[in-house]
Amino acid sequence: MKRNLTLGLGALALALALPFAAETPVFADLLETGEALVQNILQPKVQLNLTAAKRVIELDKNGEEKITWLDMGDKAAVVPGDVLKYELTSENAGDKPAANLVVTQPVPAQTAYVFESAKANGAKLTFSIDGGATFVAEPLVEVTLPDGTVELQPAPAEAYTHIRWDYGESLEPLASVKAVYEVSVK
Repeated sequence: MKRNLTLGLGALALALALPFAAETPVFADLLETGEALVQNILQPKVQLNLTAAKRVIELDKNGEEKITWLDMGDKAAVVPGDVLKYELTSENAGDKPAANLVVTQPVPAQTAYVFESAKANGAKLTFSIDGGATFVAEPLVEVTLPDGTVELQPAPAEAYTHIRWDYGESLEPLASVKAVYEVSVK
């Protein structure tokens, strides 16, 4: 009986003190922590999966070239001149939409971007030629002409360092998007 009375008085004291404690920084911190926990539970969780395939050119029975893509898995044996196709899948495995999804992928060392190979439905494509510091739709470089004048010209494939896909909108929970690009081994 004495134990129940002690618990009852403790609960009564807590109930009476709670309205006053609500204005204290400790209670406010507890509320903020609770809200943060809820927000962390309901977060977008974008998972990225990158796969690579090597282009294989074979001649069919009519002597015409037939292109197939050999999944490389964990094999990385390539030689200069090989063309690799990368496929990047972005999936929102979370409970909340992933707002403003932007995916950036470097062009691997010892490769050159293959022009017009980057694609993704609904994404705005931009490229970097300065190690990912800036991105534009059509990178330009200054070229000095034989007469000494300087003009801007499209950057060569070897200058591309990064590719960026900006999906602009939210990626809903359990939804995914795919992006592809090709590179040539130097």
